[in-house]
Amino acid sequence: MPLSSVGIVRAVTSAEPPGSTSSDPPPGIVVLVSGSGTNLQALLDAARDPAYGLRILAVGADRDGIAGLDRARAAGVPTFVCRVADFPTRAEWDDALAVRIGEYAPAFVVSAGFMKLLGPQVLRDHVVINTHPALLPAFPGAHAVRDALAAGATRTGCTVHVVDSGVDTGPVLAQAVVAILAEDTEETLHERIKAVEHPLLVEIVGRAAREGITVTDGKASIP
Repeated sequence: MPLSSVGIVRAVTSAEPPGSTSSDPPPGIVVLVSGSGTNLQALLDAARDPAYGLRILAVGADRDGIAGLDRARAAGVPTFVCRVADFPTRAEWDDALAVRIGEYAPAFVVSAGFMKLLGPQVLRDHVVINTHPALLPAFPGAHAVRDALAAGATRTGCTVHVVDSGVDTGPVLAQAVVAILAEDTEETLHERIKAVEHPLLVEIVGRAAREGITVTDGKASIP
């Protein structure tokens, strides 16, 4: 059921429960990547600080041989690969991915440059936060930076949102604005978006782990 069609879905995490102690492990997440993993690296760097209050339990990918997996291994984080091509149908891939994620029992999942649409089984079993290089609902999809330039937009940015069954249609948690300069190329604009995307993602993922997320009437919030 799409998140936007229901009331309060659930808290992704909640505040530290009564009776917990400083020796209890902090909440853990699984991060999904498809490429270079620069957003992942920002999370790995943040998670090194115990005060951040978050563990990265595993990093999953939809293909082998990517820098994102190398970053995870260099940080000592377990990895797994779940390729669409290894399954007879997309639904079976979705089921398998849901199981692989579930093996780590994460509080939630972060899609950090994961270039596959997540199916109903993953979204039933796990709450997923995504980062997107545009100010949604403007410029959804895989070519957001290119599309913003082609449209002649004067500003764009990044969005952190809760994933639903649509393409970049889930409830927004936070956004940051980036001006588009006359001399911008797709590469330069994307790099400037990353400069604000990384800290925004780190902030929102940390707060989600520490404080929780609710989705009410299609709107997401962190207490």
